[in-house]
Amino acid sequence: MILETHPYDTANIWHKLHFNSQCNLVVDEQNLLFIGAILSIALGGLSLRLVRQNSKLPWNEAIAAHILCLMFITKGIQNAAFGYVNSNTEGDVWQFWFQLAFAMDYIFESSIMAIALLYPVPILRNIKQVKTGLGLVAFLALFRLTLDAMGFNLTPVALPGFFYFATAVIWGSVYIKFRLIPKEKQNQSTQNISLLSGLFTTLVLGHIWMWWPGFILQSEYFYFLDPFGQTLTTTTWDYIWVAGYAIGIAAGLTIITVEIYQAIRGNMNVLLYVVSPYFVLGIIGFLVYSQGSDAGFSVKANTGENVQLWSTFTTGLHFTIVRPLIAMYILLKFNLLDINEKTKPMAKTMVIVLIVVATSAILELVQSIIPINQMISAALLGILIALGLGWEEKSFQTLVSNPAHLRKNIDSKWFPKLDISRRHISRIEIVCLLYCLISLLVSFFVWELDIILGLIAERGG
Repeated sequence: MILETHPYDTANIWHKLHFNSQCNLVVDEQNLLFIGAILSIALGGLSLRLVRQNSKLPWNEAIAAHILCLMFITKGIQNAAFGYVNSNTEGDVWQFWFQLAFAMDYIFESSIMAIALLYPVPILRNIKQVKTGLGLVAFLALFRLTLDAMGFNLTPVALPGFFYFATAVIWGSVYIKFRLIPKEKQNQSTQNISLLSGLFTTLVLGHIWMWWPGFILQSEYFYFLDPFGQTLTTTTWDYIWVAGYAIGIAAGLTIITVEIYQAIRGNMNVLLYVVSPYFVLGIIGFLVYSQGSDAGFSVKANTGENVQLWSTFTTGLHFTIVRPLIAMYILLKFNLLDINEKTKPMAKTMVIVLIVVATSAILELVQSIIPINQMISAALLGILIALGLGWEEKSFQTLVSNPAHLRKNIDSKWFPKLDISRRHISRIEIVCLLYCLISLLVSFFVWELDIILGLIAERGG
C-alpha cells in the first residue's frame, strides 16, 4: 500500500473526518446503516422483479419505476459502504468504502433527478427530450466519478447539492400546480398527483426539514454546516451544499403551509400527516442541536451524547428506514406493481421483510438507550412483529385493492404518448450494472493510490 509513504498517522487523519467515535453510538449508527442496506436492497431487488412483470405501465411510469428500484439497490450498497467506513477498520481500506459510498450517492442523486423529470407528470415531452434529459443526469454521475478518479473529490465543479435544487423546484412546482388547481378542475387524480409529488419531496428532503428552525433563526448549527471538515471540502463547496438545504427547507415550508391552508378549507390530504412530524421534530431538534455546533449526519466526536442520539433517531432513521417505507408505499399505492394472484406472494414477502427488519431495528435502538432484559426484549420483538404483520395484512389489502390513479379526468396534454419499448427501458438495468462495476474499479484505484489521504494532506489536513 502507498500508505507507508505518507508521514501521517492514519488514526489522526481518520479522526479529522468527523465520524462519531463514542463506542455505543457508533455501533448503533453503524448497525443502522447495515439495516438500511438490507431494507434498501430487499426493496429494490424484489420490486424490480415485480416492475418487470407489469406490462401495463405507461412509458414514463415504467422508466421511473425501473430507476426507483435500481436507485434503492445502489442506495443499499452506499449504506453498507458507509457502515464499513464507520467500523474503524484497520489500515487504509476505509478509502475504498468511502469512495464507493460516494460513487453510489452520485447514482442516487442522478436517479432522483431522472425520476423528477418523468414522474408523476413528465417534464420531458418527446423522445429527443427524454434522451437528452436522461443522458445529462447519467453524464453528471460519470462526470463526478471521473473527477474522483482524477483526485478532484468534493470540489464545487461537481455541483454538490444540485439535486436538492432540481427536486425542490420540479416536484415543488408540480405539487403547487395540482394542489392549488381551481376548484372546478379538482378531482381525485389531481389530489393523487400532488400527494405523489409531496411524497417524493419528503423522501429526498425530509431529513433537511428537521433543521428548519436553524435556517429561519440563523443558527450556527445550520449555517456553519461542514459535513467533512476543512480537510476535504472548501468553503465554496459547503456554501453550495447548504444553499441546497435552504431551497429544500423553503420547499418544505411551502408544502406544509399549503396543506394547513387546504385542511382549514376542508380539503384534507394525507400528505399533511406525513410532512408535519418532520417540522414538529425540527422544533425539538433546534433545542438539541443548539447545545453544539453540528447538524444531522455531520455530528462530531466531541459533541454531546444527546445530540448524537437525536441525530441517530431522526436523520439516521429517515435515511435508512423511512425512505424505503415511503418508496414501498409509492410502489404499491400508485400501481407501479401489477399485483395479481401470481405476483401477490412476492409483493407480500417484500412488505413483510421491510416491516420485520424495520421493527427489529427500532427496538434495537431503543434497547441501546434503555437497558432491557434479553427475555423481555425478545418478547417485545415478537409482539411488535405480530402486530406489524397484522397491520401489514390489512394495509396491504387496502393499498392493492384501492390504487391511486393519476390520469383519470386529467387533460391528456399533461401526459404525452411516446412509443418506447420495454426492451429499451430494460437497458437501464445494464447501464446501472456497468456504472457499479466502474465504481468498484475507481474505488480500488482511489484506495491503491491513497488519493483521499493525499487530498487531506494537500488541503491542509
